[in-house]
Amino acid sequence: MARPKIEWTDTQLRAIMSALATLDRDFPLDNDRFLDALIDEVRMLTGRLYGATTYSRLLRDVAPQIGVSRNPSSRTLQKAIGRAQSLAPTPAAGIAEAGPVVDVLAWRRALEPVVRDALAPMHALLAQQQVRQSAPRLDDDGAGATGDAAAQRLRLQLAEASLADAHARVSRLEEENGHLRREAAQAEARATVSETRIAGLLEELHRTIAASAGGAGALAKVAGQLAGTERFLKSQNDAVRLQASAEADALRRQVTQLRERVDHLLLDNDQYRRTLSSRQPGNR
Repeated sequence: MARPKIEWTDTQLRAIMSALATLDRDFPLDNDRFLDALIDEVRMLTGRLYGATTYSRLLRDVAPQIGVSRNPSSRTLQKAIGRAQSLAPTPAAGIAEAGPVVDVLAWRRALEPVVRDALAPMHALLAQQQVRQSAPRLDDDGAGATGDAAAQRLRLQLAEASLADAHARVSRLEEENGHLRREAAQAEARATVSETRIAGLLEELHRTIAASAGGAGALAKVAGQLAGTERFLKSQNDAVRLQASAEADALRRQVTQLRERVDHLLLDNDQYRRTLSSRQPGNR
């Protein structure tokens, strides 16, 4: 078993090869989605996002061993890596002890199988149609049905365009949801840091009050003001959390609607495909 220069364990390499074969079947004509899914699988298995050279070497040296022949251009690879980097979770700047950062890839992986299952039959059907169209025709019995077949193919192309649009909208919703959650996490982290600092100030003031009886009244007043500030910051933090939760719920509802739309499109696609198959010259 040949290895790329990047050191991976045998278990990781076997899992990557299995994923390569599966993704090649799922996306036979779409290099962009094939690369997005491959980079995501490698990142999940190894915990790292590599450069274009590593993925190019993987497709050149390892993929042919399992019968996968994909040769995307360097530009296509770089674009796929850029998309993966934009979705990679990054900690908020200037906050050393913030809570766990939301991983947008987790949302993407949750929605990706739905879209992948919806699009895989369509990609396979299109691949079969391209093979049939490129092969020489051996009989002319179906000449009368050419117009109907062309209309059915047009409907299939329109259905795939609708599915691709649904996939793009789901991806945009994932990105918006991830951005919203990152902003909410940053706001919550800032509020937590502020609460910690205010609590420390209150403790110091209480100690000062206990040690200095003469300035007890003034210090108590300052402590009350700080307590009011703390309550204000807490109320702001609660408002941010409620807003983020409401917007996340709205995004989830939109994703659900898109899934239902994908299901309807799949049903229409299956009906068109059955109709097209029943009108093929070989079924007469």
